[in-house]
Amino acid sequence: MKILLVLILFPALLFSQIGNMMKGLDDTQKKIVLNLIKEDAKVALFSVQHQLYLDSILIFLPKEAFLWQQKAMPLFKQRKYELGMTYLDKAVELDTTNHYREYRAFIKCIFQKSYLEALHEFEELSKVNQDGVVMDHTYSFWMALCCLQLNKFGLSKQYMEKGVAFGKKHNIVNPYEMFYLGIIEYETGNYSKAIEYLNASLLHYKNFADAKYYKALALAKMNKQEEAEKLFRESEKNFKEGYSFNEGNSLYEMFPYQVSEVTYKYTEAFFSK
Repeated sequence: MKILLVLILFPALLFSQIGNMMKGLDDTQKKIVLNLIKEDAKVALFSVQHQLYLDSILIFLPKEAFLWQQKAMPLFKQRKYELGMTYLDKAVELDTTNHYREYRAFIKCIFQKSYLEALHEFEELSKVNQDGVVMDHTYSFWMALCCLQLNKFGLSKQYMEKGVAFGKKHNIVNPYEMFYLGIIEYETGNYSKAIEYLNASLLHYKNFADAKYYKALALAKMNKQEEAEKLFRESEKNFKEGYSFNEGNSLYEMFPYQVSEVTYKYTEAFFSK
């Protein structure tokens, strides 16, 4: 359903942006560009044909960062990371703001999984805008994930707590921030503290399978085997019902520590002993 929504919205998004872009074109050029957009709306977002239509539009509008980003976006979702990055780099080069740079940092974190590069990019962005937000999360959140994936748990916690503080300032509690604070505590052996954070995550996302899964592991580490196994089964049921990560891009890429069918198959043996 989400994929279909993207396919439907893309032509409308392009039409909404194109008016300002075409100000420097003559009437004939405008007609050609509008016709290309109309024809592009008939092909699939992830098709080669879509890329070719964008190439044709870029002949007339080569300095439009938005169009270069639109070439990159479907490629990332097809896991053609290096190809997509060549176009996104062009968008960043043409952009007069940091809009596409922060998007690139996000892509490096979640899609490319180039955590050192992403961390450096977000650090530079933070110097300009300490409270920056991209893809519904603060720069600090993404920096925390980068550090988590580099096993820099102390630094990850600092960044995540900074994100939590930003949320509190705006009366927002994010279940994913609580989840990742729980993960950090779990990985550093603070199991009771991990459970506190995972409970906080579950308070705001009741059936969050991933939070229940890691809470079950923490309980097992505390020798509460019966309680742990019960919660593990509950987590598995919730996962099958679809209560896992519901971030927009988790449809295309796994987030750090996101559970999967393989996760449950592997852990099943542990609880079956």
